[in-house]
Amino acid sequence: MSAAASNDQVTILALSVHEEMGENFVKDVCGTGNTKKIGDHRVAFDVLAGDPRLNAAWDDTVKNANGVVILARFLDVISLDKIKAIYRRLPGEGDLALAILVIRENDESDFKMSCPVCGQKLWVRDNDAGKRGRCPNCKKAFTLPDQVSHLRAQLALPDSIDVLRVIGGKSESAVAAVQQLLKHVQGGLIESAGGMDQDVLKQSTIRVQINPDDT
Repeated sequence: MSAAASNDQVTILALSVHEEMGENFVKDVCGTGNTKKIGDHRVAFDVLAGDPRLNAAWDDTVKNANGVVILARFLDVISLDKIKAIYRRLPGEGDLALAILVIRENDESDFKMSCPVCGQKLWVRDNDAGKRGRCPNCKKAFTLPDQVSHLRAQLALPDSIDVLRVIGGKSESAVAAVQQLLKHVQGGLIESAGGMDQDVLKQSTIRVQINPDDT
């Protein structure tokens, strides 16, 4: 279970494949240092990078945060494998305020993914989403996705998790993403199930209770 947020202090953990991406995001939000007053909270940021399968302290670090953002950029097979490892290591739905942030450069109009047939890395233009494309390597045709929908499908994300685009180097874009995440922190999604609103609880997946008389 994640840490409880105080009235004036929230800890947000930036999870990323590469540490530089996390550090750049924190810089975009805070400018200098690692804290910023956003709304009613003073938000402290930390960065946790790399493969959680190789970091013995990863779980405890996440447990001490009030919320997390997973930073993604390229969606080729290798990058997605690492992003999936990060996402799947998180606590269950409803235990932690979470947002997925797709980092884009200013005026960037395409993204990297892999051919679903042969794995060839491909650049796909945003305005080609929904069209039929063909991989130059294996010559197989497939429907081109948009970046956010492709990431949602690959991670099998529930609708309750926000996937937001953030423009690298743009403070207002990064701050807006954090403000969206804070709505979930303030809404109590990081509280224990016993203190959760029943409608929120029903949206989460919980383990069925076994009747002791039937065991």
